[in-house]
Amino acid sequence: MITDLDIASNSCKDKILSNILFKPITFMKLVSESNCASETVEKYLSIHLTNENICQKKGKFRILYSPELSKLDLDFFELMLNPTVKAVTLVLLKSDALSQIELVSITDKSNPSVSRSLKLLMDKKLIRRNYHAPYSTYELINKSRNIWILGKN
Repeated sequence: MITDLDIASNSCKDKILSNILFKPITFMKLVSESNCASETVEKYLSIHLTNENICQKKGKFRILYSPELSKLDLDFFELMLNPTVKAVTLVLLKSDALSQIELVSITDKSNPSVSRSLKLLMDKKLIRRNYHAPYSTYELINKSRNIWILGKN
């Protein structure tokens, strides 16, 4: 005999898998979006990981993702977990090249955090630095690809 608990469990298991296969997601966001208890989510994650239906990356955040996701997309998603990097990226998506001071003013973030974000984005080759004496401007290299990836997140 199938109980309501069994139906709810299968519902959680399916929700968890479909959320992860649709887009990369952090553990806490998965718990929130699935409306399942964290212990239940953890139980089904271990099953899906054992069956190799999903992958995970542990770091500052625990990221769960589809095995078909490219490393480049995963790295981009991980970068976007940083609020300053995300703010800078969104501003650059909506504008032409901007200086660091302009980005600090628009994002209302500190100069050092914007500087670190710009360095991270340059290291991942997502933005280009244009030198103009006595300052530099920054712009996204491939806006359409970044819009597509952000749309999935």
